[in-house]
Amino acid sequence: MEKRFALFLTYCFHPLLIPTYGMATLCWIFAGPYFIQDYRVPLLLISITLVTTGVLPALSAWLLLRSGLLQSMEMDDRRERLLPYLSTALYYLLAYYMLKNFPVPLVMLRIIRLFILGASAAILLTACINIFWKISAHAVASGGWCGSLTGLSLMLYAPPYYFLFSVFFITGFVGFARLKLEAHSPAQVYAGFLLGFLCTFFLLYFI
Repeated sequence: MEKRFALFLTYCFHPLLIPTYGMATLCWIFAGPYFIQDYRVPLLLISITLVTTGVLPALSAWLLLRSGLLQSMEMDDRRERLLPYLSTALYYLLAYYMLKNFPVPLVMLRIIRLFILGASAAILLTACINIFWKISAHAVASGGWCGSLTGLSLMLYAPPYYFLFSVFFITGFVGFARLKLEAHSPAQVYAGFLLGFLCTFFLLYFI
């Protein structure tokens, strides 16, 4: 039963889905001031994020699998992860470019683009680290989600603590799932979380 729950968490909070969850969280936080009259804006933001950071990387991984460059979509062998990670980083940068002139207030546009840029930096660093050591991509992604909300909470007069605590809670369960499935060691999970957290937190809070 525990392993089934761990698999459920692994798929529900897959690294390719976390940026979309993060964007949806940002849209919800800013919904009151900016989106109350036009629901199409957050839907478009979330759709762009889902396609560029979820659908396109998954399609690229599937093509690599079909060509024989990957043994499985899970990429259990860290040596298989370099090319998918690099292509995913390029798609993240595509999202950053596509959101360059998005019609939202400048303060929100800055936060959204820094969130995407932080995720891009995290995936590039993950690709480099995986050349030598298998770091947890699930932990990197969920750590980035936590880092962005922590930075945002420190910036706002009305911090979204309810989101922050919920995401930290989810992240703990995701880390448990990766350990339960014996996909990573505790060090790989902790290092992944720290990497993702610092990349997004630093950009959002200090830049």
